[in-house]
Amino acid sequence: MHAEQALFGEVRGGHGLREASGPRSLAAELAPRLDLPDTAPPGVEWSPFLSGFPHHDHYVLARTFLDAQATRAGMVLSHALIVPLNDLVSVSDLRPLLAWLMARPHAPLAITPLEVELGNDIPPAATDLPAAAATLAQRSAGPAVRLGHQDFDDLVVSLWARLWPALRRNFAFRLSFGPSDLVETPTPALVCTPHALVARWRGHQRLDTVSPAPGSLAAAALTGHEQGTLLSSFADEIGAEATAFSELPLLEQAYRLTTDAPDTIDNTITAVRLVQRLSPEPTHGTSGKAKLLQRLLHLLETATAGDVLTLRNLDMQGFEQAQAVWTHLETWTGDNTFPPAQDTSFTTMIQDAIHTSKSTRQWREAVLGGLRKAAGTPGPAFARAVWRWVTADPELTRPLWTAARPDHALVGRLVDATPRTLPLRAAQHMIDIAREERFPRLHGAAVSTAFPPCEAARLQLTAEPHSVADGLELALRNATSEEIVRCSVDIGDARMIDLAGNHAARTPVLLADLDFSTQTVQSLWTASLKCNLNAWQGPANPQAAFHAALTGLIDGRPVQDGLIRSLSHTPLADLGAFPRRSEVWAKLNGPDLDALTRATVHGWLEKARVGPPPFRLEPHLQTAVLRSPELDSQLSRMEAGEVVGIVTALPTYDEYRFRRWLRAALSHGQRIPPSTWEAIGGLALDRHWRHTADELTGMLRQGRDDVRPALRACLPMIGLLDRWRLKLSAISPAERWKALEDLAAELYPAGPNDQELWERAGGRTADLDQRGSGRTRWHQALQRIEHGIGNPHLKQLLNEMRNDYPANQPLRFFADNQEFTNER
Repeated sequence: MHAEQALFGEVRGGHGLREASGPRSLAAELAPRLDLPDTAPPGVEWSPFLSGFPHHDHYVLARTFLDAQATRAGMVLSHALIVPLNDLVSVSDLRPLLAWLMARPHAPLAITPLEVELGNDIPPAATDLPAAAATLAQRSAGPAVRLGHQDFDDLVVSLWARLWPALRRNFAFRLSFGPSDLVETPTPALVCTPHALVARWRGHQRLDTVSPAPGSLAAAALTGHEQGTLLSSFADEIGAEATAFSELPLLEQAYRLTTDAPDTIDNTITAVRLVQRLSPEPTHGTSGKAKLLQRLLHLLETATAGDVLTLRNLDMQGFEQAQAVWTHLETWTGDNTFPPAQDTSFTTMIQDAIHTSKSTRQWREAVLGGLRKAAGTPGPAFARAVWRWVTADPELTRPLWTAARPDHALVGRLVDATPRTLPLRAAQHMIDIAREERFPRLHGAAVSTAFPPCEAARLQLTAEPHSVADGLELALRNATSEEIVRCSVDIGDARMIDLAGNHAARTPVLLADLDFSTQTVQSLWTASLKCNLNAWQGPANPQAAFHAALTGLIDGRPVQDGLIRSLSHTPLADLGAFPRRSEVWAKLNGPDLDALTRATVHGWLEKARVGPPPFRLEPHLQTAVLRSPELDSQLSRMEAGEVVGIVTALPTYDEYRFRRWLRAALSHGQRIPPSTWEAIGGLALDRHWRHTADELTGMLRQGRDDVRPALRACLPMIGLLDRWRLKLSAISPAERWKALEDLAAELYPAGPNDQELWERAGGRTADLDQRGSGRTRWHQALQRIEHGIGNPHLKQLLNEMRNDYPANQPLRFFADNQEFTNER
């Protein structure tokens, strides 16, 4: 090995370079480091001492003596060898080099370049090597401190021989009078110090020569102990090159975590961190690193959120397959069920994932990518977790929303998982997002958690377009049906009323105490009727509620569209009790008018069937009753007295229809009491129903004696002859002659001599007055017979008339009535 020499000592009263075999500029840079590190305390023995340190791409080995020949006290004489650093680190035995350093405080005879033959023999171990190794293998700050400078060379030689090449590269050693003189870089790893100065090193790591056995694998590696090979093999496996003694404990820790320690994720992550620090080059130690990552991937299968948090600052640039961990972490997050017990860790994870200063880019991308996957996974786990997380930390809401990139499916799951209550601060973020993103159902669910029902409803209605109410029911999901109905009246929005109508339809009693004169309440009633027609019974007084709406209609106030139509199909449609009924018909039309009219007619007929007609029918209802398909069928099932009452209440009920009913009733054997017959007769008289009177007369003639009360009631419409013949009333003599006069005038309208009747009966035509009408002449002729003036006799006249009209029953009655015929 090529080596340059340099001699340092007194130069013009100071310490400096005296001579160099190589470049003087390089050698001159070394002068300060080859002087005493500080002023030597009086009486302290320190000379000579060996020192070594790297300088740029060289390594310097030097021996320093006290220069007793110097002009000043405390001056030193240092002889140095300067060798290529890269060559020296591969050399195990320093003894051939050290042999060229001056052994006494006398300058070498010549300072010239050297070619030194070096070997790789391993010198025997110094007695204090184990103590030095144990001290160097600790991670404490400061150098390992050896008391005394005697045999310091042996310790350095034996230690160097056993150091890994990478450690030799930065290994520095020298004499030190105390911690205060350790100012250079690199700081010496090993120093010797005079025994007298031991007090200065209190608190520092001094060599423990009492127990020289190696206490750790790191120490064993420095002593060449067979256990040290475990550590060196591990270092090779992971591609680690320890360049500082402080890395040896880390290497040992990594080894133990991967071999001896429990197979936990914490231990594995710590091992990964250590390996990353010890072997940052990804192409080095690929097999060992791959095994470690495989172990980490396996443990991630059962990791908790707390475990994953420990990965957030994990730098794995030294691992070629590091992406597999981040991919697995994304899968772990995406497939997670997010148990509530881990919520604290998950919220911390999310916080750290959204802040670039709190985690590595790879970890953030994996966690956020996994959250996006979880957000798109069917099932409630993620949605439930979101609500718990934003409750714990409302500020997570927007970052979570951004990370999840919600679609309608996730929004639906969030709606389904919405808790019943939330603090306002937690709910408000979700409310704002749902409004901005136009998710009305989510908005409704969110406002329900933090606001009273009516306020929640108002917020929801404000957030949704006027034609939409998708989230309104969700906004009121915490409300009772009674609260929903009350809110609908207070708010008055049509969407609110429709929703409340559904509740009122299921529980109509909710309408009981409302003011039905207002259009809002009418609208609510209408909405409930659309869902359930039985909701007509909801108001405390349904009839009064309906009448209030009709009164408003009559007075020109608006009535909710559809209310009258719905109620027209309920028992309320019978307006028989509505005081302003006659006014309302003109305000109605179409199906509403028809249905209400039909119901009122039906109600009137039903009441009239069991008692007197309930009220006087106005023209509209009279017409409706007469046109009602059920009138005739109803009358056919009623007692005659009830029918008469109904017909009496219908002034335009026609005679033909009545006679048809009467015939049907009698044909079915209905027994009509005298009072009813009398009412029938009175009705015929009042209505001038002559055909009815005739029909009644005919019935009596045919033997129905029970009709007499009817005929007596309409007696003015009965002819004198029929009254006499049927004994309906007493007939005076004048009335009898009047009856005969009527019959004669009917049969012989030209007068008594019509068909020479008068002559045939034995009278003389000359006795008759020829003036006037046939009836007048009959009146005069019958007066002659009544007073017995001339012929013919009454009986003769009647016989001739019977000859002309043998089938005429009235003639027969007169002819057979001897009491009458014997009068003249």
